[in-house]
Amino acid sequence: MRLLAAVAIIGGLLVSAQPALAGTPAASDGAAAQPAARDEGWQPDIQTPDPVTLPGTTKKITPFATPLSPHQPEALPGATKGPGATLKADGAARAAIREADMPTFRGASPQAGPDDPPTGLYCTEAISRNGSVSGAPNQTNYAANISYLAEFGCNFWLDAAYIATGVIDRGRFDGQFLYTTAPLSYGQTYYGATSGGVSTPGELFDGGRNVEIAFELYLLAPIGVYWGGCFPIPGLRYLLCEGLGTGLLHIVLGTGPFGTGLQPPVIRHVALGDSYSSGTGAPPYSDALCRQSPATYSNTITGTLLSGLSVDRPTLAACHGARIPDLYASQHPGVPPQLDAIQPHTRLVTLTIGGNDLDFTAKLTGCYLGADCSTAGPLVTPQELYQVQVQLTALYRQIRAEMHPSGKLMVLSYPAVVPNPDDSADPPPAQDRCPDLASNLIESERRAIYDATAQTDRMIRDAALATGDSRVIYVNGLDLFRGHRLCSANGVWANGLTSPLSDSFHPNASGYQAMATRVAQALPPL
Repeated sequence: MRLLAAVAIIGGLLVSAQPALAGTPAASDGAAAQPAARDEGWQPDIQTPDPVTLPGTTKKITPFATPLSPHQPEALPGATKGPGATLKADGAARAAIREADMPTFRGASPQAGPDDPPTGLYCTEAISRNGSVSGAPNQTNYAANISYLAEFGCNFWLDAAYIATGVIDRGRFDGQFLYTTAPLSYGQTYYGATSGGVSTPGELFDGGRNVEIAFELYLLAPIGVYWGGCFPIPGLRYLLCEGLGTGLLHIVLGTGPFGTGLQPPVIRHVALGDSYSSGTGAPPYSDALCRQSPATYSNTITGTLLSGLSVDRPTLAACHGARIPDLYASQHPGVPPQLDAIQPHTRLVTLTIGGNDLDFTAKLTGCYLGADCSTAGPLVTPQELYQVQVQLTALYRQIRAEMHPSGKLMVLSYPAVVPNPDDSADPPPAQDRCPDLASNLIESERRAIYDATAQTDRMIRDAALATGDSRVIYVNGLDLFRGHRLCSANGVWANGLTSPLSDSFHPNASGYQAMATRVAQALPPL
């Protein structure tokens, strides 16, 4: 009866652990994994100790080195069903105990007497957990916080034991460990426990939405007994069971997948830049000062899949008339610098900037209203282009430094909206179809405007390349409106000289849709 008493004591210990954990986080073998520094991103905290030899064996073991998948409970023929892992004693061991009348058999519980045979031997396990979500989506402190306690208890003395626990992602990165504890090794024992926890930042990591806690055990039975079965344990499932018929059992138990409470991951998107990103030219405007339009390309790519994740509706910080300095400082009273919109979890930034720094729109409007653009020298000089290129390269690097380490900066060049006289896709303006353009821009002026737009395109491309960062993606927009420029009979994707004047020579809703399609096509995997 002393053996039954030991079972009751250990069983009570395992059951009592769960309510104790429900109100407080489990004590950890080490510090719980926390979000890393901003410039490093977040990486799972995985303990990778060197292989060790289990005491009393020649078995080299390393935690979670064996692939894991759900296993049905299993047992050897004739094994007695019990709670968890059960053992069987061979005939020689039974006879030796009876003949020697041993007062203590190292395979019996501390409370067992000489009349208690080594039958009904078993170990059982329990995993208790709690969790919470802190912060809110689109905030840096948004995280799932999981803590747990894993225990095993036997109604006899083991010769040795080795245990470890971990948290496995069961969603986007199915099978990837997010956290493991440092393993614990025991000599003779009948009880052991390990605990730990992980905080998974929901805006810095795409996993951690569904997880499973895994408990790995190597249990060495006393000489003369061997493991007979891995029987069901309420609330747990087997991810591994090997060693039946031997004295060394290797099992991994899991809680099964459970949700952490984090919302599904999305690609956080910030749209920066000037009027070609704010949506000027496609009213109505949601923000009259910055002329922000729902039709702008950054809004239109919402929902596009990038590496299997949906692009979120953007934080639209782009503003009409913006120049490069306006990304660093306030452009208008009460309007924060555009770079303030970028967060450590921003995974996508789209940008058009530089045209106003070259006074390109003002020069184009001047050409249209009477200035001779073909004889007064180039619309943009090499010196102007070089100065803006240097500023753009510095800006691109700054943006990349402030966003998610794996994020992408998509840099768009400007589409040519005035017909190119050297392109057959752009018919020359006709008085009966396009009288304003035909009257105000002669062929040499149209050529000068197109050449200046092409030079600006090359300058933006070179500025992106100069960063040396493959995550800065140049998107060619120069010929995006080819066949749909001003005066086209196939549908025009931009405004000519119009009222208000600030909408002139900007994309219309169809033009922004074309820009969105080009950006979506250029989106690289994260």
